[in-house]
Amino acid sequence: MELKKNTLIIGLGNCGCKIAKQFADIGYETIFANGSEQDLKVLGNIKGIYKLEGFDGFGGHRDRAMECLQENSEFVDALCTIKQKIIFIIYATGGSTGSGLSTIVAEWLQGEYENDKIICTVPVLPAENESINKHMNAYQAITELMELDGMGATFVLDNNKSDNGDLRWINKSFLSMLDAFLTDDSWGEPNNFDESERMEMLKEPGNMIISLCKDGITKIREGNIFAPLQNDKVCGNIGIIHSGRNDIDINELVAEVGKPLNISEGWGGKCTLIAVSGMSFPVDHVSRLGNLAVEGQKERQRNVENAKAAALPTLDFGVVKTVKPIEKAANEKKKLSNREMLMAMRKKA
Repeated sequence: MELKKNTLIIGLGNCGCKIAKQFADIGYETIFANGSEQDLKVLGNIKGIYKLEGFDGFGGHRDRAMECLQENSEFVDALCTIKQKIIFIIYATGGSTGSGLSTIVAEWLQGEYENDKIICTVPVLPAENESINKHMNAYQAITELMELDGMGATFVLDNNKSDNGDLRWINKSFLSMLDAFLTDDSWGEPNNFDESERMEMLKEPGNMIISLCKDGITKIREGNIFAPLQNDKVCGNIGIIHSGRNDIDINELVAEVGKPLNISEGWGGKCTLIAVSGMSFPVDHVSRLGNLAVEGQKERQRNVENAKAAALPTLDFGVVKTVKPIEKAANEKKKLSNREMLMAMRKKA
């Protein structure tokens, strides 16, 4: 439980704040930052909320993030007084507020605390059927994240993994897995996966995944909430908490994720937990999102050009000649209308 007490969750933007709220509900220290007052109202009456004044959303413009921090010193001051050792920054890469702020906030924390903190990031990728701007923002956000040196583990969540569109399943699953990783205090006679070993995994840069497995390692690649793993078998450390003495075949696991530097094992868990750190970023999947943005822009451009080429045809309506009415003779008696005849009859009566 000491890791939980020593952890701070920072939610950036609407998505990040919603996930951070779930951590707050189970006792984690949290900070929320967003420019939208409507989005922040969803969080209710909870401490640690910072309204980014003057920035009610970035309107898709990620480059406004630096200007936002310059004008919201109260939030920056909060970042300078963090007591916890482990910091998680959660944000959606497809939006503008979270994706724009994430790299700057991470870099700020890194410079402020140097090697005194473990800074982990939790970027959430958009689904493949989402808009061009979301795919473009995601590609830029991950590119910037990969360029940062000295960061801790990155947990890349993938909204594409929700087949029925219920993103709450992804958020709740991540909450359960990370909380289990941070709080499990099970022990067994053979060995224990202790907190110092878990700290080392969080400190290791690169991609990291966690799986609560009831059926061996089936969810390492399939049926999980993380972006597809890069198929290069790069692996740093593996941590396992067994619910039974021999419920994981280590050789089978290594065949899936690659040869690790170290394997830490513990026993007596409520459910078997597998954590793998130090993996490559899912560049193939992120590249696919970037290419979807490129192809989407090309399609839009083609449609615009086709629309410009469209014009109304020239039609020959002809000339309609007006026929001059025949003038009545001056002495020709005018025919009375029905109304006039009725009024005449009423007068005679």
